[in-house]
This record gives sequence, C-alpha cells and structure tokens, in this order.
Amino acid sequence: RPCESNPSRVSIGFGGVGRNIAHNLRLLGDEVRFVSVFGSDAIARTLLTDCRRLGLLVEPVITASDARSNYFVCINNEHGEMQAGAADMELMSALTPERLEPAIGQLDQCQAVVADCNVGADVLQLLARRCRRPLYVDATSVAKSKRVEAVFECGASVPVTLKVNRSEAQALAGIDGPVEAMAEALLARGAARVYITLGAEGIYCRDAHSHHRLAAQAVPVVNATGAGDAFMAAMVHGESSGMTMAEAAALGLRAAALALQSATAVSKRIRSLCAR
Repeated sequence: RPCESNPSRVSIGFGGVGRNIAHNLRLLGDEVRFVSVFGSDAIARTLLTDCRRLGLLVEPVITASDARSNYFVCINNEHGEMQAGAADMELMSALTPERLEPAIGQLDQCQAVVADCNVGADVLQLLARRCRRPLYVDATSVAKSKRVEAVFECGASVPVTLKVNRSEAQALAGIDGPVEAMAEALLARGAARVYITLGAEGIYCRDAHSHHRLAAQAVPVVNATGAGDAFMAAMVHGESSGMTMAEAAALGLRAAALALQSATAVSKRIRSLCAR
C-alpha cells in the first residue's frame, strides 16, 4: 500500500553491478582484479574487507575522502520482482579518469576488462581507448546506458561487447523494433558483439558473423535482483574460456537461472557452472 508502512522482510547485503559481476566471476574460478572507488566511512572499510574475503584483488584501492558509501534500496513484491528502487550513487563521481589511470597497466595484464555504466562516460572512454584487452560493458540501466555512446564516439581500440536488456537496447539503438534490428544497429554503431537479455524469453546475441536466440529456463523466482549480473559474469567467463558466442550465452542463462532462485543477489551455486 503506497504512503503506508507495509509488513516486510528486510535484508542487507553488499552489492552493486560491478561487484556482483566480480563476485560471480570469482565463484566461477577466475582470478579477478576489482577496481572501484570506496568512501571513507565505516561501511567502506567493511566493503573492502569483504571484497578481500571473497578473494578479489583490490589494488589499487581508490578512496574518496569525506565521502559516504553507495546505497541502493530495492522493494520487491511477493514474487521477488522489483517494484521500486532508489540509488544513491554520488560516490561514483569520484572515480575519475585521473584516479583510474594508474590502474590501466594492471588491467592490461587481465584477459578481459569488464565495466558497468555506474562509472562515468569519461571513464568508459578511457578504458576503450587505453586498454589492450577486450572490453565488456554492462549497460546497467536505461538512463546510464547512454554513457556507452562515449565509447562509440571515441573509436575504441579494442573489441567492445555490450550486454543490454530490451529497453536499454532500444535507448542506445534509437529504434523501437525487433531485437534483431536493434542488435544490428548497435553493431553498426561500433559494438563488436551484442547480448540482449529478454527476461523470461531468454537471450538474443549477435556479432558480424552469426546470431542466436536462446530460450530461458523456467524456474521459480525468489529474487530477480542480480540475475543480469550473473549472466554477464558467466558470459564473460565462457568467452574467456574459449566458448562460442552461443555457448557463452547458454552458460549465462544457466547462471541467471541460479540467481533467480537465490534470496541474495549472488548465488553460491554458480560454482557448479565452472567451465575450467
């Protein structure tokens, strides 16, 4: 009931698109370097400790003085589907190209670089221009997906793979039509590969040589938060392991199905999908 206090079950956990992807990749057995900006409050210290507990390599540590940590509040219905969300992401503005620049050499030692659109367009542009490894970008939301345009405009020096949902694809492609047409438009703009998640309908993926549409597994939904992050992580893991686009997409769908059945944003059951 709006404008009233509703009986609820409340849980608190660590998250964020980039961190969830990093956590999932770690569960899949990958070595992960996690680069982000941390606040200067007690929550930030706890976040950093937890990242290291997971086995993430958090170097360099970028800290913004006198800044509080990011918060996202999500209200789900009885089916685990988000009804409303509120994001306080002011801290992310402290992750500037100047602060990220010293980490570029370390990122180049990785097989792939993964970014979400919570970072600024100038940061995405720096990664696209300076990194020497394939770049994977999660659009994150319709509003923030527009930051990908900076990657298209700069003429990326590495292949860029986009993961978007239908609404994000529509916003970026500038057309409201079949997913095939939207994916083709995104390829024309500069993406090397596009994965469009379609919720219960599955996934559509396309590159210059092939395209595939895969059905999603029907599972009982406990919590929809984190399913896209699980897909992204498993897809990147699959491609880095030598899988084809279709095989990586199928692995991503399996990971998303496990996340949907988990009360938390990251399911430990994703370990069962290890391709290596």
